Amino acid sequence: MRKIRFMIPCHANRVQFFGPISQGNFLYNLGLNKRLTDLTYDKTPEEQEEILNDVEKLVSSEYMGDRFLYICAQRTNKINAPAGSFCFQMPGHFINELNSCVDDSLIGYVRTYDYLELAGRAVITRSPIPSVAVISGNGAGHEPAMVGFVGRGLLSACISGSIFASPPSADIFRLIVEMKRRGAKQILLIILNYTGDRLNFGLAMERSRELAIDIDMLVIADDIALNIPIGPRGLAGALLIIKVAGALAEQGKNMTEIVDVCQKIRAHLRTIGLSASGIRAPGHQQSFDLMDDEMELGMGIHGESGVQKLKLLPIRQTIDLALDQLFIGPRTLDLQPDSSVLLFVNNLGGCSNLELGIIVKEAVENLEQRKLNVKRVICGEMMTSFNMKGFSLTVLKLATDMSSSILNLLDAPTDAFAWPKVISPTQSTNSIQALSDSLEFNEQFSSQIVISESPLSFNSSDSELINQALQGIVKRLYSEADELNRLDAVSGDGDTGTAFMRAADAIARDLANKKLVLHRPSSLFRRLGLIAESRMGGTCGAICGLFFAATAKQLSLSNQSQKIIDSLCDAFEAGIQSVESYARVQPGDKSLLDALIPAVDYIKSKRKQQIFTSKDWRELAFVTERATQETRNFIAKVGRAAYTKSVEITVVDPGAKAVSIIIQAICDIFIRANIK
Repeated sequence: MRKIRFMIPCHANRVQFFGPISQGNFLYNLGLNKRLTDLTYDKTPEEQEEILNDVEKLVSSEYMGDRFLYICAQRTNKINAPAGSFCFQMPGHFINELNSCVDDSLIGYVRTYDYLELAGRAVITRSPIPSVAVISGNGAGHEPAMVGFVGRGLLSACISGSIFASPPSADIFRLIVEMKRRGAKQILLIILNYTGDRLNFGLAMERSRELAIDIDMLVIADDIALNIPIGPRGLAGALLIIKVAGALAEQGKNMTEIVDVCQKIRAHLRTIGLSASGIRAPGHQQSFDLMDDEMELGMGIHGESGVQKLKLLPIRQTIDLALDQLFIGPRTLDLQPDSSVLLFVNNLGGCSNLELGIIVKEAVENLEQRKLNVKRVICGEMMTSFNMKGFSLTVLKLATDMSSSILNLLDAPTDAFAWPKVISPTQSTNSIQALSDSLEFNEQFSSQIVISESPLSFNSSDSELINQALQGIVKRLYSEADELNRLDAVSGDGDTGTAFMRAADAIARDLANKKLVLHRPSSLFRRLGLIAESRMGGTCGAICGLFFAATAKQLSLSNQSQKIIDSLCDAFEAGIQSVESYARVQPGDKSLLDALIPAVDYIKSKRKQQIFTSKDWRELAFVTERATQETRNFIAKVGRAAYTKSVEITVVDPGAKAVSIIIQAICDIFIRANIK
């Protein structure tokens, strides 16, 4: 196709030309999507399909003869595009151009896996084509479906359309003919129940029959949320049927046998989707809006809204609500106690793997509580809805007469990269070992070690003040947790306050249960070290654990003749040295040591005194807070903050701030005691 270039005469010195740009890209960036949304808002599905087909002709190079435009723009300091190019950015997406992103993606996948080849937008396996070629297809945006399921023992080929748009019938027909040319005796199309797919694949099938090609089509409609005249939507459960069909084809079964098995499975298959967000795919408007505390139940995989908008619930309740549809929804499954089922948990694109593990746990336990036998669990990101933060749950009832054969077909080997390589029988709860609390384990383990306890001890009045100081620390750490998290979020992971609050929880419980030996310094600091190790986690937890452990060890070597302040000074110094040795952290590295070291140095400067005065306690608090404020100007060299560049560089170190809070709480108690 020749390029038609519109030359615009312009002689202004500050005007620069950019181009060529495709007419499709030009129209999209003029707001074609918004106009399209407005046009199709209140139309019937058939009218929407007609509009979409017309738009496809308007923007597609196939119909427009590769028409390109040149754009002239007023030159400003902000324009840095090279001459002869024009770039429209798609905010929030890592793509080149909207109208090439699908092709670019397919090329990337095919270049990664040597058993695939690409013809246009058709991905074809290089493995020998079986007698029955199983073909599927859909719009892009659901990756890895369907490109990830092409391979020996699964799909012989798939065809992709534009984002969330059915492949054109001409492309589908061309792929069917190619499969026939490569030796397929029969062609089985398996598609999801959407209007565009039924129309385009149906038209391609009719054209193929005119050429006497033996072809059939299986439409999957596994959505449990909707039961409307055009039928339920097709969702991720279709992948189970596609896998069974591919495995049967690999065994050499004919199309009638394959369709018969797949139809039986289809009758026992149900899927429900849930999401905590809409979708914003390249070139598409936001599908639906949800507040941070909302979720959508029963939505489709193209961003279409679901049947109900609900408040976001804990995942256990969310799973229960979704699986209720199996029993009370419009398309219930005949599930009796002791029925065997397969569970398929599908990530719609935006769920973290951590969340996915929780979802699987809750779904399996929920089905088991309903007296169902979960024989298999399949889990992964297999049919997405671009980047939707959601998931779908598919339940397949395993009929008694077919259970073993279906599981064998699902377990049959395939080289398709997106199908799980290992699917094992569901583990029983016997495989899950519940360990005792790590803090108590450490305490018990420590009790088996012969530890020489120092006779050094506090008197009863000092022990009571330590009790009050610890209670004060707990209260202050609770009240300052959010502020510490805010400080940490600037350049870390935003959990310093939470970590210290976990330690405060353990201290509060120990105080209530009288587990802290308040009169014995070595025992007290050993327990505080175990709490830091077991409860805090992260860099702060390790530093505090090292400091208290070394402090306790040094205190255990003290003798009765030493003054308490001398023993404490030596112990604190040992704690600092231990941290510096293991953490390789030095003063000025922007860590909690930047507050702790000046505090210890101040205490050491008073070791010749018998007691701390109120003035000394106030100065200790002042010295610690001043040192904390000085960390604003330090560059972080330890912890996660060392790996990040922060815009807000004048924030204090959150660990140092926590030390200041703790010391201030201690000082407040002893100042009040001295005043009395």
